[in-house]
Amino acid sequence: MKKIAIINNKGGVGKSTTAVQLSHGLAKLDFKVLLTDLDGQNDSSLFLGFTEEDYNKTIFDLLDNHNPAKLEECIIEARENLDLLPNSNIETIDREFHRMRRVDTILDRLLVDLEGMDYDFVIMDCQPSKTRINDAVLCYIDHIVMPVQVEIASVRAVKNIYDYLRDLDVSEEKVSLIIPNMYTDVTNDAEENLKLLHDIFEDNQDMITKPIYRRVRITEAGKHGKTVFEYDEEAAKQFHNVIEKVVEKIA
Repeated sequence: MKKIAIINNKGGVGKSTTAVQLSHGLAKLDFKVLLTDLDGQNDSSLFLGFTEEDYNKTIFDLLDNHNPAKLEECIIEARENLDLLPNSNIETIDREFHRMRRVDTILDRLLVDLEGMDYDFVIMDCQPSKTRINDAVLCYIDHIVMPVQVEIASVRAVKNIYDYLRDLDVSEEKVSLIIPNMYTDVTNDAEENLKLLHDIFEDNQDMITKPIYRRVRITEAGKHGKTVFEYDEEAAKQFHNVIEKVVEKIA
């Protein structure tokens, strides 16, 4: 079971979109995938067509000290080979995590039943900030996949994730893939920023996927509660290289 965090400390980089498309893409390759929505906006759940009316229990219910839910009660089937673990009361979860002494063992204990569920991938869509939940996720996962919007502020902020890992005393080698996202070849600015991103990782170019171009159909898919694989074949091609890289480097 490979555990992957989709994370970037900067918001608006397409993190949830990436998490959903990667999860469904892997599921379509017959991998069994659990997508865990740990973003307070619940975008991963919404992009798969689910709202809070569609589930009774979430990861929050695992924290009930008196009558904790079973993990299987909180997981819903989203697509063939793709399950979803939604969240609720994310701020309360964060406060509860702050009360726990060992951040590095929180999710190992909370999600211990995953070991018997035969998932090939557990993919975690994280909040775009430093939180106790993200601390726990970064200690728990094996790999980080980081979408980076191809604009100067986002590219320059890439190093922040490495600072975050050092603060937690977590290995920087967990950063496995960088996804240049929302790319456009209309301006020289984007091309220069993509080059800068490659310069940052000049010693490990294989970490960087082909850029995902800014496409209206990708955004539309999420608004309709569908993945690009269900909504638009051409838009889906944007994610083929990302999925290939994950299979090659992580699976």
